[in-house]
Amino acid sequence: MGNLSLFVERLKEYMTDCGLNVSTLADEIKCSRATISGLINEAHVPSTETFIALVEYFNCSADYLLGLVDYPRITKFKPVKPFCETLRKYLSESGTTEYRLQKDLKVSSSLTYRWLTGIAIPKVETLIKIKKKYELSIDYLLGRES
Repeated sequence: MGNLSLFVERLKEYMTDCGLNVSTLADEIKCSRATISGLINEAHVPSTETFIALVEYFNCSADYLLGLVDYPRITKFKPVKPFCETLRKYLSESGTTEYRLQKDLKVSSSLTYRWLTGIAIPKVETLIKIKKKYELSIDYLLGRES
């Protein structure tokens, strides 16, 4: 992940603004206290599922929380859509083939198949890679914006 320290700083900021401690946030987003503590202590990057739960809970820009943009967008985001829907829509509208996606991201055909059929979703690091390669926002990739 790009800048884990910036992610942690922003996560702590949101927690402080909402008056949350580790236990409360873990309860709110239905994960373990160890998961939140590990994020705050920079022991690991968030899983995609935990990351989605955080951006939905705080109704914040995914790109901002990850430290990919400098300023938060003040907007009401849509609920997260299945990644397979957003990816299929992008490939169709952009004319990008599944083969091109595989080559650009250096991933296997079985992995893109799993993404396109909804069996799997990319790791946060891969979402960042897709964002940068195709100049998309993470919020777009999560179906939170058009």
